[in-house]
Amino acid sequence: MQLVLGSTGSLGSAIVNELTSSGKPVRALVRSPAKARKVFASPDKVELIEGSVEDDKTLESAFDGVEIFHNCINAPYSNWSALPEIHVRITDAAIKAKARMVFPGNVYIYGHCGTEKVREDHPRNPCSKKGRIRLQLEDTFMRLSREGAVPCVIVRFPDYYGPNAASVADGIFRSALSNKKARWYGRLDAIHEFIFISDAAKAMVTASERPGAAGQDFNVPGPEPISARDFIGRVFAQVGFEPKMTGTSRAFVRLGGLFNGTARAFAEMQYLTEEPLILDGSKFENFFGMKYPARSYEDGIRETLAWLRRS
Repeated sequence: MQLVLGSTGSLGSAIVNELTSSGKPVRALVRSPAKARKVFASPDKVELIEGSVEDDKTLESAFDGVEIFHNCINAPYSNWSALPEIHVRITDAAIKAKARMVFPGNVYIYGHCGTEKVREDHPRNPCSKKGRIRLQLEDTFMRLSREGAVPCVIVRFPDYYGPNAASVADGIFRSALSNKKARWYGRLDAIHEFIFISDAAKAMVTASERPGAAGQDFNVPGPEPISARDFIGRVFAQVGFEPKMTGTSRAFVRLGGLFNGTARAFAEMQYLTEEPLILDGSKFENFFGMKYPARSYEDGIRETLAWLRRS
């Protein structure tokens, strides 16, 4: 049995769909069964447990008989300080169940990029509070894995996009469909990369199936580096409208942060939309003996637009 925590979120729902499509038994801990039935492709194939990771009895029930769990629990930017305590509850339950964890990492732990492509051994110098929290979590998970308490593999991704993927790219698609100006919270010509959400899910499931991956981390990039301007242009082109877009300066975001908590929390992360940080996926390929999942931007954009039109 595989358990997905954070199962109705961006990556969690994609993992549930990947597992059910492969015929694997899946359990999902959900706050809202109604939302789960809406975002899961085959909800009848998923065992739903209603509740919260903040309730120890619910967690114990969720972990009963679980061999592998995908830990996709997150929190709003403004509440990230709560994540370490939440994950103590999760790892305590995993220790009792003797379950193996797969955790989605992100690039915040690296801070400013010092190389053309970022490998797993890149210096970890987070330049943000959120980056320090993520590094604390990853260090804790790797320690628990070394101790044999909770075997863990970390799979690290750039920004997501795709069906049910709440990210910096989400507004681009919605703006294009409405023929409105898309806003990029950074420099339009900055080089970036995105990964299609179901490709990230495939990489997580691949990592879960190799017990020998425990104690390691793997970077999984998108299909290719791309500028925000180019990405936005491709989205508008598929909709059939002339691209309309604007970038956003740090000063503008910081000003917004005086009145809006989300903008204030995002301000320290804006370096990621102004300077390149491109992941190197060679370790994943060498270890698993396969190309990391990398759907082309054209195909991913097409599928995302189709999903939004159906929603």
